[in-house]
Amino acid sequence: MANTEYSVPTEAEKVFRTGILQNPLITPYLPEGWEALASTVSFEGSPSPSIPINWRFAESISALKAYEAVLVNAILKKKYNHDPVEVRINTDHAQLFFMSTLLWRLDPQGADLNALSILQPELRQKMDAYFPDWDKHGSLASLHRMAATNIYRTKDDRFFHIHGSIDPRPTIESLGLPQESSASSLQEAFKPYVEAVSRFTAEELQDLETNRFRQAGTICYSIDEYNNSEHGKANAHIGLFEIHHRPNPVQQATWWPDAPSSPGSPKRPLAGLKVVDLTRVIASPAVSRGLAELGASVMRIVSPNITDTSGLHLDLNHGKWNACLDLKVEADREKLRELIRGADVFLQGYRPHVLDKYGFGEQDILDLVKDRDRGIVYARENCYGWNGPWKDRSGWQQISDANCGVSLEFGRAMGNDEPVTPVFPNSDYCTGIAGTIGILTALVQRAEKGGSYTVDIALNYYSRWLTSSVGAYPSAVWDRLWTRHGRPVFRHTDSMMVLLPAFMKMLRADPDSAAALFQPGFFTEYAIKHLGGVTVRIVAPVLRFPGGEVEPGYNVSTRTNGVDQPRWPDDLSVEVVV
Repeated sequence: MANTEYSVPTEAEKVFRTGILQNPLITPYLPEGWEALASTVSFEGSPSPSIPINWRFAESISALKAYEAVLVNAILKKKYNHDPVEVRINTDHAQLFFMSTLLWRLDPQGADLNALSILQPELRQKMDAYFPDWDKHGSLASLHRMAATNIYRTKDDRFFHIHGSIDPRPTIESLGLPQESSASSLQEAFKPYVEAVSRFTAEELQDLETNRFRQAGTICYSIDEYNNSEHGKANAHIGLFEIHHRPNPVQQATWWPDAPSSPGSPKRPLAGLKVVDLTRVIASPAVSRGLAELGASVMRIVSPNITDTSGLHLDLNHGKWNACLDLKVEADREKLRELIRGADVFLQGYRPHVLDKYGFGEQDILDLVKDRDRGIVYARENCYGWNGPWKDRSGWQQISDANCGVSLEFGRAMGNDEPVTPVFPNSDYCTGIAGTIGILTALVQRAEKGGSYTVDIALNYYSRWLTSSVGAYPSAVWDRLWTRHGRPVFRHTDSMMVLLPAFMKMLRADPDSAAALFQPGFFTEYAIKHLGGVTVRIVAPVLRFPGGEVEPGYNVSTRTNGVDQPRWPDDLSVEVVV
């Protein structure tokens, strides 16, 4: 296919139509009257791809946002009796969604802090004044620790992605390496890991990391290997999410209660919806951020004693109150129960079964509200999916990319038969959109049927949809895109710490990519009230409503952990809960 024949907006619409609206794994979840709800969604943007990755990330994320728009229109119609509204999606703008954690600027007219500021001591000190460091295990404290998250070649000439998670110490210990080691560069830091991993076969390393040390890590599979695995087959019936209805005759069909301080309207369609959020890192926080953007009130809960990725807080905490509770303490567990009793959505993204021991597993949450006149939406996100032999493994974006064959195909596209992580946390952010859609779908179904709902979300659900329903660029299109950026070749040991700065530099250096992606109109600014009004510049909401019927945005400013008290305020518009 010649490049002149290819159009990203046109192909995004095709993915939306065939990969979502006509996908038999997804159609059972489409809202009633979806044809009319989808008819008002349109795509625009540059015809040529911009990012030198073979996978059609632009088309994927644009189609997912269109699916979200269908659910927004469904709520407008069913809750507010408002006809479907026009929604426009710019495919250039949409790509910034999965780069958003790299693109924010804090105090842009002053200190101008950004995502890389944490790597410079002087700027890190300025960042800490706004977003203190919650990394209790030094995951980014040294190049040696950063190297614990990467792809390495095994003894039997396969590839394995180890992952230090947010505490790299067990992974480092599992390989028999010292907890600290000096290195002057990432390439030097990789060397002891290269040697350590080469002593194991891929299967031996999988057993070591999964069963003995209970760490994230996966053999890097091809698409066919994953799809034909026992685990792949166990999840083959799932599209982007799976919803389970939990009928209860006491819980009637209803929406969430109205809140006088935050009245619902088409402009803020989720106003008054209360969400309890127990999430960390990117994928599951992106789910609740998506709900907050549409007007929901989100209370995020973290422990004061466990590590967290503070470098992600600015991007993922827009629209959320943040409170601390120690679930080992009964008084704090009761505070969480009280929050849940007042909520309509409970979202968690912890390792499977971790919350069960504190009394906050799925059945525990359903039982908390079993006598209430309205049900609850219990949403859970993991890496591998909720069926099959790998369902209890921990994992992250890079693990899903490697597990489902996405990484291997990116490496092959650059001429080598080896996996390379496809740079951006795309699967994280796209899983976030899928989760938002799943919860919106469950809310619509609850309003029609009553009862409670469980929404299963997983990185692998998205990754498999990407490989099966979206795919890679045609060879001629990819070759032109790759050539335009100098035909760079990255290897399996090039971690995200190598890839992210390299790709951002490429995108800004290429005139066409820079002009398409980094348009001023794709960004917005607001003042963080509780931090003295300091300005933050962020990627603007992707869904655009030309008629102004819906106004995406956030009720409250972004923040660090522990700013708020763990209770629902009477006034849902307050900036800080005291």
